[in-house]
Amino acid sequence: MTEQVTIAQGVIRRKEVPFLSQYGTAYVLYDEQDDNYSYAIKSDTYRFSEYVGLRAEVSGPASDVGRELAVIDVKHLELSPKR
Repeated sequence: MTEQVTIAQGVIRRKEVPFLSQYGTAYVLYDEQDDNYSYAIKSDTYRFSEYVGLRAEVSGPASDVGRELAVIDVKHLELSPKR
């Protein structure tokens, strides 16, 4: 069985909210167009602290779908030239 890959775009932000610690992360992907947080993001590959405030496209398997935010385990990150 292959994992479903989720692709999402937004601005990487760090947020200190209680439910994010349940996911093992403090980073979220912010959707400027919808003015909300679309995914919690975590990764063993990327250090999101280096990308806070930057627009990016991320992809990887999603989990915890149906909770406050689905979590993407980011396997690929590409920075967007748009600010």
